[in-house]
Amino acid sequence: MNMREALDAIVASCDLINRTFDNFWVCYDDYLTDEITKEEAEEFGLLDRNSVEARLNGYAFCVTDKYGCDLLKVYLDVYKKKQTSQFARYVCIYTTDGHIIDDIFSI
Repeated sequence: MNMREALDAIVASCDLINRTFDNFWVCYDDYLTDEITKEEAEEFGLLDRNSVEARLNGYAFCVTDKYGCDLLKVYLDVYKKKQTSQFARYVCIYTTDGHIIDDIFSI
């Protein structure tokens, strides 16, 4: 098994892609309703889940000391509906056995 096949197997066995989409929607819903960010969301024209589309960009194995272990990162690109340029990015960070460590939503 080559490195790509091994990575694909881990991502599939831990269901990281579906879990990342699920986590994104929770994060996005929080962004829309949180007292600190909801005004910003409105300024960007983000009103509900129908305002954006999330698409899988890819996933990667990362060797790092930041979290004290090697990581898997799943990347989603976020687009406003009816637009072709990327508006935001969502990254979900997992341990190699599928436990979520962190996530990042950036505009």
